[in-house]
Amino acid sequence: MLKLFTFLTTFFIILPFSFASPCSTNLEGNTMMQYSSTNIEIDSTCSEFTIKFKNTSTVAKEYGGHNVIVSKDKDFNALTSLVDPTVHPGENGFLPNSNKIIAKSPIIGPNESYDVKIDVSKLSSGEKYVFWCSFTGHWGVMKGNLVMK
Repeated sequence: MLKLFTFLTTFFIILPFSFASPCSTNLEGNTMMQYSSTNIEIDSTCSEFTIKFKNTSTVAKEYGGHNVIVSKDKDFNALTSLVDPTVHPGENGFLPNSNKIIAKSPIIGPNESYDVKIDVSKLSSGEKYVFWCSFTGHWGVMKGNLVMK
């Protein structure tokens, strides 16, 4: 009886943690200028999708902070050409406001986190999307694909 009780208690404690939300994912940016994943899949049944982003780097925000920008792949080059930390603050990801940006986070420093919320109604299943870091020069390696499923 004790074994059954132990099993059931363990089962019901672990069960809620065994299913990841289909409408969110965890993403980290590290000291090596890498995201923890290069692909994010969004379930088309979600109305909102959250990228729970954490900067695990040890480099100070001013010298190498990270963020997440979500855009169409076809807008990527146009947007990276607008990155200017001398004009646009880190709170805006060093970017001007643009309707080409689907979602974004500010530049964040070591051990900081930010939830990037994506309005899924702005996405189309046939379009290619990317997520990338807009800290100057980081987008060359900190870029991934975002796919509607």
